[in-house]
Amino acid sequence: MPYPEPGAPDATALWASAQVTALAVNIRDWTVPEYGCAEWSQLSADDPRRAAAIIEAAEQWRRHVAEQARLDRLAEDDPDRWFAEVTADADAYARKIAGSLARTPTAAELKARRAATASIREQKATPGWPPIRIPGGGGRCLTYDGDTEAAA
Repeated sequence: MPYPEPGAPDATALWASAQVTALAVNIRDWTVPEYGCAEWSQLSADDPRRAAAIIEAAEQWRRHVAEQARLDRLAEDDPDRWFAEVTADADAYARKIAGSLARTPTAAELKARRAATASIREQKATPGWPPIRIPGGGGRCLTYDGDTEAAA
């Protein structure tokens, strides 16, 4: 049985849409519960939302079956195109991850950056600023006393 390609005009889908639209004329609160759920089963038999949910579920199933049949035909007719189509989402995600990984620096690059910026700088006390604690100096501080620096 031939099924329409995705995006092609579909008379059945248009009919289903028209039926749901016609049912909506009598509905003030247009929230259609999913077919078969508890809320759907609590609707009265003459509630148009009940029929709308059935039509919507039938249309979704019809489209699902049509898509599966199309993919089955494609797998038989053109396996390479079928494989490309069914793995397209995974390929796109892999490209996204690979791009992210390519922009992430390696451990060696990070180590080289740290080495380049880790130059030791002599600490100097400045007039008007508080004392500078000397790292690894056992609590000693550099202070500015007039024209000289003193380690306290």
